[in-house]
Amino acid sequence: MLERRITEENGVYTHEFFLAAGECNAESLMPLPLLVNRLIRVATEHANAMNVGYARFAPEGRGWVLAKLAIEMKRYPQVNDNYTVQSWIEQASRLLSYRNFAIYRNGEVVGYVRSEWAMIDMNTRKMCELSSVAELEASARPDVPCPIAPPMRLKPVKQGRSKVYTFGYCDVDFNRHVNTVRYIERLMDQWPIEHYDRYMVSRFDIVFIKECVYGATVNVMVDDTDVHGCQAEITEGNITHCRARFGFSELKQ
Repeated sequence: MLERRITEENGVYTHEFFLAAGECNAESLMPLPLLVNRLIRVATEHANAMNVGYARFAPEGRGWVLAKLAIEMKRYPQVNDNYTVQSWIEQASRLLSYRNFAIYRNGEVVGYVRSEWAMIDMNTRKMCELSSVAELEASARPDVPCPIAPPMRLKPVKQGRSKVYTFGYCDVDFNRHVNTVRYIERLMDQWPIEHYDRYMVSRFDIVFIKECVYGATVNVMVDDTDVHGCQAEITEGNITHCRARFGFSELKQ
């Protein structure tokens, strides 16, 4: 059985998983894109359980989008590990919901995540105010620790190496926009396998600026002059779709 217990208590949602061999990367560890996939899944499940998810807002033409993400990992779950993703809402502002996560591997905290979510009008793609969503503040847990810095402010990449990529059918989701995880996969592919045999992503920041669609041909640019703070972005002409920063550290697992 690959999925385990799901619980919710005092605003903290917990989902236990099992890391199968087919989900691992070349180093037999949980890959960063899979971790982000799990974060989005747990956030979606928790929002549905709180009645602030797809079922409630889709008929109104509204939906949640991930705006910013910051991840810090001491180590990643390994093949055949049990791991747990916990999530809770720290606070909500007029336009953003701030959701945090803790990642456990075999009962030990191995990482924390901070994320910012916006609700948008699915037709105009403009942000909606959250004042009508009383459940967010009512269930907020600002007392639960998340000891990492918020998502960084990321500047344009001025120099570096780049590759051209055209997003295809398997890159898009049900909104017919590029799936969040696909951006991260394209960015991570800018380094060879030998790099990941030596380094792990210990800090990752990403900001999503404008959604990309099927068939778009983009430029994936990386400035990795500093391995501890590699800048990256995906652009399409004068349009910036996302910016990211990778902090690598020596792989010790």
